[in-house]
Amino acid sequence: MIQPEGPQKKKSLLDRLPKLGRVSQLMLLVGIFLILLIPLLVIYQQQPAKQVELEHELSLLETVLAAPAMKKEALAAEIRQAEAELEAAKEDFPSPDRGPEIIDSLIELAELNDIYVTSAGVTTSQKTITVGEGAKEFTVLTFDIGLSGQVPKFQTFILALDERFPTCQVKGVEITLTEEEGEEDMATLELDVFCYEG
Repeated sequence: MIQPEGPQKKKSLLDRLPKLGRVSQLMLLVGIFLILLIPLLVIYQQQPAKQVELEHELSLLETVLAAPAMKKEALAAEIRQAEAELEAAKEDFPSPDRGPEIIDSLIELAELNDIYVTSAGVTTSQKTITVGEGAKEFTVLTFDIGLSGQVPKFQTFILALDERFPTCQVKGVEITLTEEEGEEDMATLELDVFCYEG
């Protein structure tokens, strides 16, 4: 009769190795250990250099990712500044329908300089001016003003125009000197004032 086999004893690692002598088995185990240990040591040795390289790449990526946010903030600041400059420029440019107010202001300025306005007329036209890379069309109020006074006061008046009307341009001045004592010199002034619409 066949007897069933009893529970088998687990073999130790050394018993499972091929039938080699004890020294050969030990050498085989040391060899396997070294085969596993050497690549791990090589990987471990390379770890610090690789870590430095990865940290450098990470810092570059963080810089690249942070750059658009900085550019966006800088661009937003530039846009706010440009809008503020535009609003300030709009204040310098009078509206085209302010012709009568400008004439009143010219009369007031003339009186401050002891000159008298003998005549005043205004015409409206369009003028194209190159601004930066593009051309812009402006409405221009052209004032023809007759003045009576003395020549030095005419000069002071003309110099004061730039402060009162930053967008003005003197097109022409014609001065007539009087030869008779006690009479006033005469001048005609042609002045362009550039207006802003919009």
